[in-house]
Amino acid sequence: MLGPLETVVDSRSVDLGGPQLRCVLARLAVVPGRTVSVGALAAELWGAFPPADAHRTVRTYVSRLRTALRCAAGAEGLLVTRPPGYQLRIDPTAVDAVRFERLAASGRQALAAQQPQLAVQRLTSALGLWRGDAFAEFDHHPAIAAEATRLERSRMSAIEARTEAALVMGLDAQVAVELEGLVRAHPTREVLWGQLMTALYRSGRQAEALSAFQLARAVLIEDHGVEPSPGLVEIHRQILQHDTALGHAGRPSSGGRPPSVAVVRSGDQGVGAGAPDHGSPFVPSGATV
Repeated sequence: MLGPLETVVDSRSVDLGGPQLRCVLARLAVVPGRTVSVGALAAELWGAFPPADAHRTVRTYVSRLRTALRCAAGAEGLLVTRPPGYQLRIDPTAVDAVRFERLAASGRQALAAQQPQLAVQRLTSALGLWRGDAFAEFDHHPAIAAEATRLERSRMSAIEARTEAALVMGLDAQVAVELEGLVRAHPTREVLWGQLMTALYRSGRQAEALSAFQLARAVLIEDHGVEPSPGLVEIHRQILQHDTALGHAGRPSSGGRPPSVAVVRSGDQGVGAGAPDHGSPFVPSGATV
């Protein structure tokens, strides 16, 4: 799901057939273990104008999918009939999107517990599951496309959380390099701009940090007609005043939780095809999850 649709059973790749069969399986995989009605599958395939024999055709597609799975890997019982439709009966963790979201949640928990190195490791493992844009081949299928949009937003959130953890670790120069590419790909994500400004300032590049704020402000005004959020303005003020709170006092210690560089508002754009590689330069050598 986190890239071109691919089905593997017992280490064997399964040729699912044409785009209609792939769409049916993708729709079922959005909610593994839950029933999707024949009507919902027909709506996904043909929208508001299904053919007269739509329900019969959906059943034919399901039969072909069962045959493909059985012939490729002897897999029985993966697609089961559950009135009023069908269910993909698999362990949810067999779906890469489920594994991604669980790893990402674990990484955020580690960050909240002041364990930034563990957070970076887990979030990097989560982001490493992505092989491209989620469900990219199903842009014109509404329910699948909606899930793709949700997953892309979750990916951006994971990138921002990993970046915050890296900032807590003091990896400012590495963070700045990655963020410079990210803000170009996602220019309305204020969280990323705030993190870039922080990383540049901590790296001794105050003028560039201030320029980043001016660029972010120009983009927001031009694209949305709004001023930067109070959070981003506050980071700008801290840079101008050399506020010690923006320095490396945020590294973990025995004291309270380090301050976050996240800002109040961010755009909702997902990760586009032009986004940079999200393999992390932040994970220490030999690190394991």
